[in-house]
Amino acid sequence: MDDIKAVFDCSIIPQSKKLSNKQRTQNRNRKTRDVDDLRDPDRQPMHLATRIQGVLVKPAVRLAGRDVALHSLDGGDEQEVDETGDDAQAHEISINQRVAKIYEQFCFDVIEKAPNRKSKQDGSYLSIPLHRRIDLARPELLMTPALPFQQAQHYKCSTEQWEKHFNRIFPVPSSPEAVQNAAGQNFPNCTYYKSYMRLCSTLQALSLTKIRDALKVEFDRLAWVPYTCSDRMWGTSAKHTKGWTVLPSGAKGGPMVAINPRQRRRVTLLIFDQAGEEGAIDSERED
Repeated sequence: MDDIKAVFDCSIIPQSKKLSNKQRTQNRNRKTRDVDDLRDPDRQPMHLATRIQGVLVKPAVRLAGRDVALHSLDGGDEQEVDETGDDAQAHEISINQRVAKIYEQFCFDVIEKAPNRKSKQDGSYLSIPLHRRIDLARPELLMTPALPFQQAQHYKCSTEQWEKHFNRIFPVPSSPEAVQNAAGQNFPNCTYYKSYMRLCSTLQALSLTKIRDALKVEFDRLAWVPYTCSDRMWGTSAKHTKGWTVLPSGAKGGPMVAINPRQRRRVTLLIFDQAGEEGAIDSERED
């Protein structure tokens, strides 16, 4: 009996599985976390460089039962704002805060969706330690040409190419870019993107232009963004065509990064020591 038990026990012992590297990002099908849930609620709110004015938003109305018909007959699907009263001022503040939050969330989502290496044991391409990503994933990180990766590929964009990436990141609803994003990777699971598209769905064409113009001003201040593809935010395939530079020299593949055509500073890699302490930074020169 003991021999039979021993054989049985051995047969049900599962084979050991290698655990995934904890430094990997959850960038596949998981929705990115909301920065409001991660950061101090009393933090200084972000402000856009451009003040958005004259935008009317149709509020989302959710009614049930017989009141729905009465509400529609009374014109309840739209709400006009008193342009001369306190309502207009409060509305303007609300719009500016919403767009600023979308932009703050975008910068966070860029890091939240950053690519991992192929092997689950190898971790993320990010050089930022896990415990510092929430704090550092801000616009300021994308405004410096020190890329927060252990290795990366970057391309200096033309003005037209830079515009193309903006149109993928903040598309006009129903545009080819928006249609491609909906069927692709990364974008559908980005919190910023969901909030942006939800806001866009309530705007008239002129108001949408004002929102996107304000976002474009912020976008043009960045030194780099993901080199977006038609089906995803981040790509990692090795690039061998003219114009691409790989860091460190000799590496193959890595996150594809678009460099702002207005960017004149040398592109480097941002490296942290094991403790991830502030100031423990080194720069990797390109060829």
